[in-house]
Amino acid sequence: PVRDQARASPLSSSYFPAFSPDSGTGAARMGVLGLLWRPQELAALIKLKRKIGKWKARAAKQEKDADWVFCFDMLDKVSRSFAIVIEQLGDELRNAVCVFYLVLRGLDTVEDDMEIDLETKTRLLLNFHNSISEDGFSLSYGYKDEKLLLEKFAHVVAAFKSLRPEFQEVIRDITQRMAKGMQEFCVRDVQTTADYDLYCHYVAGLVGIGLSNLFAGSGLEDPEVSANETLSNHMGLFLQKTNIIRDFLEDHEDVNEVTGARRVFWPKEIWSEYTDDLKAFTFGKNETRAVACLNHMVTDALQHLPHSIEYLSSISNEENFRFCAIPQVMAVHTLSLCYANPDVFTGEIRKNLGECRNKQPVKIRKGLSARLMLSAEDMQSVIDIFEEATESMSDRIAPADPSATETHRALQLVRDTIARGRRCSSPSSKVVESGVSTDVLRAAQQTAEFIITPLMVLLLANALIVDVPQALGLDWRAAPSAPPASSLSGALHLMSTAWGVVVYMCAAAALLMGAGTQRFSAWATIHLALCAAEAGAEVAGSAAAADVLKEAAPKVLAGVTMMVFASRVAIRELTPSHAPRSARIRAVGF
Repeated sequence: PVRDQARASPLSSSYFPAFSPDSGTGAARMGVLGLLWRPQELAALIKLKRKIGKWKARAAKQEKDADWVFCFDMLDKVSRSFAIVIEQLGDELRNAVCVFYLVLRGLDTVEDDMEIDLETKTRLLLNFHNSISEDGFSLSYGYKDEKLLLEKFAHVVAAFKSLRPEFQEVIRDITQRMAKGMQEFCVRDVQTTADYDLYCHYVAGLVGIGLSNLFAGSGLEDPEVSANETLSNHMGLFLQKTNIIRDFLEDHEDVNEVTGARRVFWPKEIWSEYTDDLKAFTFGKNETRAVACLNHMVTDALQHLPHSIEYLSSISNEENFRFCAIPQVMAVHTLSLCYANPDVFTGEIRKNLGECRNKQPVKIRKGLSARLMLSAEDMQSVIDIFEEATESMSDRIAPADPSATETHRALQLVRDTIARGRRCSSPSSKVVESGVSTDVLRAAQQTAEFIITPLMVLLLANALIVDVPQALGLDWRAAPSAPPASSLSGALHLMSTAWGVVVYMCAAAALLMGAGTQRFSAWATIHLALCAAEAGAEVAGSAAAADVLKEAAPKVLAGVTMMVFASRVAIRELTPSHAPRSARIRAVGF
């Protein structure tokens, strides 16, 4: 079970899909053409790459001996994306979290190796917290990079022993507690929701608690951050449950060749309401009941989100906040994408060297991942992301869905928490360094959101009634405007008018119908370029500057408004990539 546990913990690489080989299914998968179709996401990827370069450059300045070189090199191999985010932490925490991750990955590898007999595995797990202090300690289990990690674990031991004593104690304590939980679930299944919560506590909640203890031990966070283990636990549970939901098919198809046992983490207490055998939900079978069960699981995960918001509001250090916030915004997007999505139960399973992987998992796009990582800089931005993701789920709740009432209730608790977050001044507001400029941008975005729909409708009407007749020489007004200053300006005016009609019509339709507006930025760029070219030609043809400005002002206002509106992180437009299946849920009674 632990392979998923380590993946879905706050130390996980699974919530940084911007750098994963697979980035989604169907419309969520994007290649070069997809990025060109979404220029904002391409820009976000480029900007994020530059930022990562700065993080790496700063981390490279830290002097490292052979043990630390091995640790960070291995971190890149077993969790490439996590390595990217850990490098933006301060030096002392960077080292401690790196070792913390590698120790838990080593523990995870022992538990996950199905070739180890139960007696040996129990002994290794329960003594692992002592082994990490033994010079020269190594094992030979697992596959690929994880096997190399254990074979050369002596380097990790040396790095661990070089940490401050208080950091060592945190890592040792969490390792011991997690190992006990792993051993417990080696011999029993997840049956009830209480089992489910306990299992997720062992494999992810404890990671959140350990990280909070490291944060407080570093002196960068208030001791209250580590004292409130309940919030830390909820953080881990939200990530773990999201991962378990998304990876249903991959886990279910991972069969022990000796015993025939499957890796099942969905609690029987939930799935037994919809089927007698989870196999009935795999590869598109019984889609209606499968999606209803999925929505029940998503609703269960949502209970942890208000606590995650509260935890994030207690983090004051910039790097620590980013480290915690990025997995959370990725998780809430992933959960939104999974809700009512039958693709969770489909995919392409490949097995190799003891590993079972779904080559077509449900994942958010790379470009969107980059935008999220760049946006998760302060509490208000994170709250905006949470709100839009959860409202996207709310829009897709089918009235007849068996979990509809509970889902609405869970989402209302999230809304209440978000409302309190907006009213208060949280400690993490210190993360925002740009103060006035950030407030100005947020105000501009809110203004654009308020005026853009009526503006597009009015400009479309004006273009059809005034601009088109004028461009065609059919100006009906009592005082028609002056003719174009030159043939070039006349041609550009005709092009600009035609483009304006098209873009105003498309934008107004997209806004009124609730369709995607992710192309607004590209449309606005073309619109402003044509406007500038037309104005330049008019001025060059000796037209009065006042008249040129008067004609250009509405077009400039339209272009700028569209650009500002498009700069928002609009999850309701960008996820999910699948169509709601509410009609199918209504067709069946439970």
